[in-house]
Amino acid sequence: MMQDEYRSLDGSTVAFDLDDVVQVAKGYSQLKKGWHSFIVYDVPTRAFIELRSSPPDYKGNSADEVEEVTEQYVCATLLIEPSRLSALRASPRKWQLVNRRV
Repeated sequence: MMQDEYRSLDGSTVAFDLDDVVQVAKGYSQLKKGWHSFIVYDVPTRAFIELRSSPPDYKGNSADEVEEVTEQYVCATLLIEPSRLSALRASPRKWQLVNRRV
């Protein structure tokens, strides 16, 4: 069990288990320009969560943030059709990771 927390859409902090998430897509954040984005779907809460990493500074350090995002954000940012996200919700373990960082 790997616990983490994210900031939900209403601003509260929510704990979640990284072992329960489905890896949805990796790409670049639209909320923080230049940051890497990794979107996961938390099956128990049915939330899409963006894990972000900043570009490394001159010492090689980077900042991380974890925040819930909307389905619309996932579709617009990572070019995933809403029907595919519906299929993800219906059968999360059949989902294949989408890579938009190529």
